[in-house]
Amino acid sequence: MRSLLKLTPEIILLIYVIAFVAFKSPEQAWDRVINSDGKGYYAYLPAIFIYKDLRFGFVEKYEADYYPGNRSVFKEFRNSADGRTVNKYFPGLAIVWLPFFLSAHLATLVAGLPADGYSIIYQYAIAISALLFLYLGIRWTMTLLNTFGAGRKAAALIAMAIGLGTNLLFFTIVEASMTHVYSFALIAGFMLTCHRLFHDRQKVWVIIAPALFVLIVMIRPTNALILLLVPFLAGSTNKLKESFKLAWSRKGRLAEGMIPAVILAAIPPVLWYLQTRCWLPYTYGEERLDFLHPHMLNILFSYNRGWFVYTPLAFLSLAGLPVLFRENRYRFGWMLAFLLLYIYVASCWWVWYYASKCGQRVFIDIFPVVALLLFHALKLFNSQAWRKIMACVILFLVLLNLLQFYQHARWIFPPYDITRQIYRESFFSLTRKAKVFLPEEGIVAGRSYRNDMEKEMGWMNPATRTGSEHHLGQWSSAITHEMPYSAGLEAGIDSLFLTANRLIRVESEVLTHDEKTGGTLVVDYQLDGKSLSYNVLDLNNYVRRGRWTRIQAGFYVPADMPPGGTVKIYFFIPSEDKTIWIDDLAIDFLSLKDEPDYRKIEGIILPEKIH
Repeated sequence: MRSLLKLTPEIILLIYVIAFVAFKSPEQAWDRVINSDGKGYYAYLPAIFIYKDLRFGFVEKYEADYYPGNRSVFKEFRNSADGRTVNKYFPGLAIVWLPFFLSAHLATLVAGLPADGYSIIYQYAIAISALLFLYLGIRWTMTLLNTFGAGRKAAALIAMAIGLGTNLLFFTIVEASMTHVYSFALIAGFMLTCHRLFHDRQKVWVIIAPALFVLIVMIRPTNALILLLVPFLAGSTNKLKESFKLAWSRKGRLAEGMIPAVILAAIPPVLWYLQTRCWLPYTYGEERLDFLHPHMLNILFSYNRGWFVYTPLAFLSLAGLPVLFRENRYRFGWMLAFLLLYIYVASCWWVWYYASKCGQRVFIDIFPVVALLLFHALKLFNSQAWRKIMACVILFLVLLNLLQFYQHARWIFPPYDITRQIYRESFFSLTRKAKVFLPEEGIVAGRSYRNDMEKEMGWMNPATRTGSEHHLGQWSSAITHEMPYSAGLEAGIDSLFLTANRLIRVESEVLTHDEKTGGTLVVDYQLDGKSLSYNVLDLNNYVRRGRWTRIQAGFYVPADMPPGGTVKIYFFIPSEDKTIWIDDLAIDFLSLKDEPDYRKIEGIILPEKIH
């Protein structure tokens, strides 16, 4: 049993590897490992070692070669500073990834694949880096717990809780190029190193601790707040003073220890100067912290990625604060100060929910702190029976998180803003729903068309009407290999909208008796009978075999659609031996406010480029 407990990090890593194989498809354009913000963090490496271009002019090339053509996952990280192009992200993660990138580059050259920084071996290299740092973070967190007195069982239980009971799983597997698993590991290492610096006083910790801190800040600058944990790790004012006096008395050793940290700290200004001719530019443009307008309650309790809503284990860990107060008020004071300030600063970001795809991602970085609080929470219970109850509660929260990981990884929870309604509809579901959630305040006008298939209405393909299946009434539209196009609508675009920001919403009941049909909902923008932009929704992701399923999808109209264009909307099936029935078809042509918030609403399909 003891040997099994010692293998807890390895067991967690194995579970993560299985989850990666089951839920991640780096070969697919829409599911690359290098994605979202990670494109910006990573771009330093190909810019320096392959393209020799710190203006990042190669972005359009890799987007065209490796990512969806409709730019649905396009990430613009290039900002302007003093009239020059600058990568808005700090380069700390690029430094972490450097050995993985160089190994991937060599392997790619040997394999004869495109050595452009984004082909498949590079993608897997970043995935491997995330798994490695997950392992290190769990291992260092367990060691940190041991230094605070946790036994093997307690440390293993808490490690399992952190590894499997939080959104760390999602941001290691699905979003591996985000900063959080790396920050989690480095902060765990920093806390462990500082504790040993105060209590072991070996020379090596004087070198490692400053370097880790600089690297942590270079990845996420707001994580500099972990300095508030240094007194907590010392344990007392006397220990803190004593350690600093000892360090100051050995100035040579202190200066030697600072050399790696100084070298690391010099890298960002050099890169910024090469890009902008300015040593310390502000690279985030209009994105800022607004300290006068914090969103502390929202960031903790909102249905839209509230930390305690999606990671209740973190809320449970707060039970450790009273125990900490009872044991060591000095540590309690610094821990409380750190938590309050960290939450406050995080909630001041201009997008306080951080466009997170699974819970509140910004707090993953401080999960080593949550682990320590959980350990103290376990001390609330002296009897064996109550400790078992606490362990059962943690197990339940782990199972709940695994369910939510599945729901988020399969996009049952939509990737955009989540309201109470969306949360309730998604929480009890194991299947993905095709549904559009539009902000009503963004709709300026609309024109609607309905077809319940009960009578001829002058729509396309009337011969598909059949009485063999129906949702309401007696008729539906059946599409087969002989008649692969459903009843549909063709309309001229110019007269349907009042604004330049245009959207088409399609709703229908769909039935099939087959597992997979290859059926699609098609919105085809045309000019003079020629297709200019062909857009589809794959029905296989949503339709449940043997029962009518409500399908709803939204499609943006191309902004550069020429005058006189038309749109054809219908369902299509390519299979020879499959059948799909369509009923209660509704099509809304919606004019939206022509403002940035409504031009790229998540969940709405962006149009394929006009050709």
